[in-house]
Amino acid sequence: MGGAAVAAVLAACSSGGEESAPSNDNAGDDSGGAGGDVLAATSDVPVGGGVVAGGVVVAQPSDGTFRAYEAACPHQGVLVGPPEDGVITCPAHRSTFSDADGSLIGGPSPQGLTEVPVRVSGGNVVRA
Repeated sequence: MGGAAVAAVLAACSSGGEESAPSNDNAGDDSGGAGGDVLAATSDVPVGGGVVAGGVVVAQPSDGTFRAYEAACPHQGVLVGPPEDGVITCPAHRSTFSDADGSLIGGPSPQGLTEVPVRVSGGNVVRA
C-alpha cells in the first residue's frame, strides 16, 4: 500500500509539464501541439506590465513577447508583484528584476528570477 502512495505522489509531481527549455519570443499564436497549463490570457497581460497567477509572473516586455518567471523572490521566497514599467518588484525588501529576462536589477536578492518556459497558444500564455 505504501508503494502505491509513493507512485501516486511521483505521478502527481511529474504531471506539471515543466521543461527546462528556454522560452521563445512567442510573437504569434501557436495553435498546434498539445497545450500546457494556461497561465494567463494574452489580452490580460499589458505591454510593459504583467500578471501574477498560480505562483508565476507573466510579463509582456514588448508587444507580442511573453516571458514568465517563478514568482517567489530568491531572497526569502516572498511573492513578487506584477511588473510595472518593465520592472518586477518584491514587496518585502524591494529587490527588483527585469521583466525582459528576470535578471536582478537591485536589492538584497542573490540572483534573478527563475524563468518558466512559455508559449502562446489560442490566445493564452501556456507553460511550454
